[in-house]
Amino acid sequence: MQTSQLFGLSILNVEKKELFAFFDQFLSAKDESSKTLTVFTPNPEQIVMAQTDKVFASNLAKADYLLPDGIGLVCASRTLKIFGKTDQKIKERIAGVDLVDNLLFLATSKELKTLIIGGRDYCGSFEGEAFEDEKSLIEIKKNLFWTEGYQEKAEILPVEEEALAKIIERVQPNLVFVALGAPDQEKWIIDHRALLEANQVKIAMAVGGSFDFLFNKVKRAPLTIQKLGLEWLWRLIQQPWRKHRQLRLIKFISLVFREIF
Repeated sequence: MQTSQLFGLSILNVEKKELFAFFDQFLSAKDESSKTLTVFTPNPEQIVMAQTDKVFASNLAKADYLLPDGIGLVCASRTLKIFGKTDQKIKERIAGVDLVDNLLFLATSKELKTLIIGGRDYCGSFEGEAFEDEKSLIEIKKNLFWTEGYQEKAEILPVEEEALAKIIERVQPNLVFVALGAPDQEKWIIDHRALLEANQVKIAMAVGGSFDFLFNKVKRAPLTIQKLGLEWLWRLIQQPWRKHRQLRLIKFISLVFREIF
């Protein structure tokens, strides 16, 4: 699929319908390859993070596909194209939550197993336990499983790693969605790629807070606001604590000017 070079990364430059059609075909193919397709969803905030977090930058570059999850990336590509600083402008923003929703639909229609790792309170919280074990696995509905994975992702315990490996071996998921937040979710996928491939996982995707929207924990912006590229503002209004993170948007603009001049 076509990409656009932005900030040293190859960002997908396709229409949403083309991307959905690709994954439909990919999940339908009788491919015996053990390779796990990795999908990350960088936005302007993550691009700024990657400037100082070299491990995160390296992990982003290792993904098979990077979605332009943020209107800022689309606008940046168009600006940089005018000044001849990128080869292609990005056709449209593709929100990670939209791809997750589509993949869930495809998984249901094709009777594929899906595992969500991370997130909180999707089916009742496990907070307060000393660690997460195999009992943390919950089947939300047929072929859709969830585990919190780790009690504290900053202090992952060996017993939790062992339990999660056993969960993956037991479920044998076709799709794995990792909701540990950036940059931890991307690092987890890269670090556990061998485990995923050994268990025939077809797609591993970093999803951030996508399931907060899909499980109606957070209300998503109306379609009109989404089309205007103001979904970030809608979320900020609902979650004011994100204001410090949004300050990175100013740094992102400075990165665009740095690329030009």
